[in-house]
Amino acid sequence: MLHKRMMRFLTALAALFGMAALSAPAAATDTTFLFTGTCTDCTGTGKGTLVLQDYTIGDALGAANFVSFTYSSNLTSFTLNNVNQLIGSLSNVPGANFVEFNDDDFVFISSALGAISPWCTGPTGTCGSDFGLTSSWSLAAGAVPEPAMWAVMVLGFGLLGASMRRPRHTGLLQA
Repeated sequence: MLHKRMMRFLTALAALFGMAALSAPAAATDTTFLFTGTCTDCTGTGKGTLVLQDYTIGDALGAANFVSFTYSSNLTSFTLNNVNQLIGSLSNVPGANFVEFNDDDFVFISSALGAISPWCTGPTGTCGSDFGLTSSWSLAAGAVPEPAMWAVMVLGFGLLGASMRRPRHTGLLQA
C-alpha cells in the first residue's frame, strides 16, 4: 500500500514539474558569435565575441538582438553592453556576413566583399583604431540546457529507475 502511495506521489510530482516547465515563459536564448580579423595596422589578430538574443541565423540583425560585444587586439580593447544601431546579418556561410554596430563611443564594421572581408573598429565616426582585409565569424559551441530542463530530465530518470526497481508480484496458482 505504501509503495502505491509513493508511486502516485512521484507521478503527481512529475506532472507538476512537467506542467511548470511547459507553462513557464520561454527564456531569451543567447547566440554567441566569435570574430577573428587579421590586422593590417596592429600585430596579429583582432578578436571579438558578439552575444545576441533571440536571433535566428541568417535573419536581419536589429538593436533588440544585441546583448554585448567584447573586442581586443594588441592596440585596443573595449566592451559594449548596448548599442545605438545594429544592422547586418550573420550566417554559417563564409563570406556572407555583414555586421555594423555602434554606441556613443565605438563603432565596429565587418563586411564581405567576395574574396576579401574588410573590417574596422574605433571611436565612433573614425573606425581607424584597428582594421584589416580578412576576417571571419563563427558560431560558438552549443548551449548547456537550462536548470529547469535538467530538473525534469533527472526526475524522469528517477521515475524510470523507480519503476524498474518495483517488485514484480507473481500470481499463485491454485490447484
